[in-house]
Amino acid sequence: MKNIFYIFLFAICALILSACGGIDPYSKVDVFGQKGNNPDEFNEPFAIAVDASSNVFVADARNQRVQKFSSKMQFLEQWGGGGNDPRKFEKPSGLAIDGTGNIYVADYDLDRIQKFNPQGRILLEWGTSGKLPGQFNSPTGLATDSKNNIFVADMYNHRVQKFSADGKFLTTWGDYHPISVFKSVFNFIFSREAEGLFNYPARIAVDGEDRVYVSDSYNNRVQVFSSQGKFLFQFGGAGLWGGKFRVSSGIAVSKQGRVFVADFYNHRVQEFSRDGCFIAKWGMKGKDPGQFDGPTDLTVDDEGRVYVVDWGNHRTQVFKPADSVKE
Repeated sequence: MKNIFYIFLFAICALILSACGGIDPYSKVDVFGQKGNNPDEFNEPFAIAVDASSNVFVADARNQRVQKFSSKMQFLEQWGGGGNDPRKFEKPSGLAIDGTGNIYVADYDLDRIQKFNPQGRILLEWGTSGKLPGQFNSPTGLATDSKNNIFVADMYNHRVQKFSADGKFLTTWGDYHPISVFKSVFNFIFSREAEGLFNYPARIAVDGEDRVYVSDSYNNRVQVFSSQGKFLFQFGGAGLWGGKFRVSSGIAVSKQGRVFVADFYNHRVQEFSRDGCFIAKWGMKGKDPGQFDGPTDLTVDDEGRVYVVDWGNHRTQVFKPADSVKE
């Protein structure tokens, strides 16, 4: 009985703390795209990344291409098309850009990574289907660190793999471990045994200190590691209120150290401190500006603008912080 009381008290405290966060810190939103296969149209866009010049790249999954836009989401160019030849895609599922502007693209169906220069010319490809180091089973999230190493969320292998910029395998960590919904609701009480283990890790991000944030999607949490894979801490758990997730998806860390997470089945974006403290949330299911239908990925530029892939609505949305919008 005493343990039940403490569990109940913990739940009440979590609700109170989550209520302290703001609801909508982004007062302006721009919407781009609709369903189609023309330039600046999308068919189930799945991933997004922004470079140092605020050019935006979108993995347009069902159109089997990558589209490039200006910072104002004006179409610039595209490449891809169905197939397994170099520069082709079956289902582009993850994007990352390194410090020199090179673009990495994960292919969910072909189990490979391709590397392109800023103009879209292919430089390198690696990966085959399998469980060995350097092999993949539906890679999704990608991220690069300050040394241009590339981290891959190897989703169906339930692990993270780390490579050098030339595709050389460096290290890996993780294995399969699902957490029950009940345990996930009370994540910090029950799930200590699952540190460093995953249930379909979908996305990955690296902060300014090269700490690696992994969206452990079906465990409804984010885990944070050193660049060598040492577990540091976690946050989240299953739930509807602020700071909780119903499938954590896209993840990004701003220059200022704020962490943004796409909360897929809650149809929203959540903002946290770099140490995982809940700050704010916005969005709900719908088609209006600021609403979502399954956000799968997001990124943030140096000005603090948050770009979100609105998968089910076949569009992208760009959110500007309230203090950057002039009256």
